[in-house]
Amino acid sequence: MNSKGVSEVLGYMLILGIVIVAISMVYLKTNSMVENTSKMFISEGIRQSFKRILNVVAISTYGGAPLQSIQVEMQGGTFWISNETKINITVGNLTLERYTGALNYRYEGLEVTLENGAVWERYYGYDRAIEEPRIFIHTSFAKSPSYSTKVVAVVVINRLVGDVSVSGEGSVKLIFNTTSVNVTAEDVGDVMNLTITSPYAKLWYEFFDKLPGDAMLNNTTNTATLSVYVDRIVIAEYTTQVSIET
Repeated sequence: MNSKGVSEVLGYMLILGIVIVAISMVYLKTNSMVENTSKMFISEGIRQSFKRILNVVAISTYGGAPLQSIQVEMQGGTFWISNETKINITVGNLTLERYTGALNYRYEGLEVTLENGAVWERYYGYDRAIEEPRIFIHTSFAKSPSYSTKVVAVVVINRLVGDVSVSGEGSVKLIFNTTSVNVTAEDVGDVMNLTITSPYAKLWYEFFDKLPGDAMLNNTTNTATLSVYVDRIVIAEYTTQVSIET
């Protein structure tokens, strides 16, 4: 047998094996990059969709056009309404407790939630705010001659109610219909304790920490509390019915 011929065949086989391994590695790496890029675009698309949803809800609640709708892509994820979020307000003789409801979306490790005017994101265990809530602590100044100041708290409660649960591909129409509006305004001159119970209590705490007053977080009970002296409180409650069309 010709040893030279055998050596050449073995050499060609070795080269072919190296080429196949190299091509396989390039394919796997390229395929992984394509999948990661695709997931990145899907995640960013969902974030932008929730910003649009927030704008539609704002038009429904504050814009004088209570019936609104928006078409959004499912992207293989799930939309649902939960009722875990609770708001408690105590100040002076006023005590209020409401469950606000939340619109949620989940796709693999991404979860985005519209909760009482805020949009929160949880991405593989990391939480961040996309849009902050509509709760304001404002100091007003009287004109001459007193030049006195008055601290006013404005708390907007957006209650989302409805039996919403849908998963899959394609698009879905989310319909929002604000059916109830109630505004309460009182002079109190006392410390307001505003407590939120939420799966996103840490983000509520971070938001409260930017406002005047003292912010507290209890990880055991998933609650965040803001304590602040106010002269006047204004509470605007909106109830919005959420439904879907597929």
